[in-house]
Amino acid sequence: MQLLLSRDQVSSTAFSLVPLRIGSGTTFTLLAELELTAEEDALLKKYNFAKAPLVVSDPIDDLKQSFRPALVLGFVAFIVFWVLTSFTAAFGMAMLVTMVMTIVYFRSLREQIIVSQLLAGGRKFRCDSIVALIQKEAFLRHICAHLRQVLESAKNWGDREAIPIEPLSKIEAMQAVLKASS
Repeated sequence: MQLLLSRDQVSSTAFSLVPLRIGSGTTFTLLAELELTAEEDALLKKYNFAKAPLVVSDPIDDLKQSFRPALVLGFVAFIVFWVLTSFTAAFGMAMLVTMVMTIVYFRSLREQIIVSQLLAGGRKFRCDSIVALIQKEAFLRHICAHLRQVLESAKNWGDREAIPIEPLSKIEAMQAVLKASS
């Protein structure tokens, strides 16, 4: 298994819709893709790991983070449409802009990562700083190492595995019992 990382940066001049930014700055992007061996690919298909989440995020928190900037854009849309049309039309358009942008932000900012997202062309992550980019790289290396270990252990899932349990010394056994009872 290989984790392929591709880094890039995008300069925003005055305004960027996703993520909502006003003013100039740089957004860093990280494209992460997994390259599997034939054996790993076979195990992935056999146990249907492609649909498995590597990272599960709280959808409520992701929705809250997505709704706030969408609400700002909805308010701006309301003002603009109110000037151009009526209050009722402006309110309807503002609601529509808020709902659509909430979905756009939710898909862009969510932290949940599914295995299939890293396989088919990879997944792009946006980072606000170089430090965030490095942290995201380290995090992806960590979770991909876990996936690699799961695939390695899946080789023996149909079998029965014998794991020897060594006896503890008298003092270690007493400490283990005391620790378990407290």
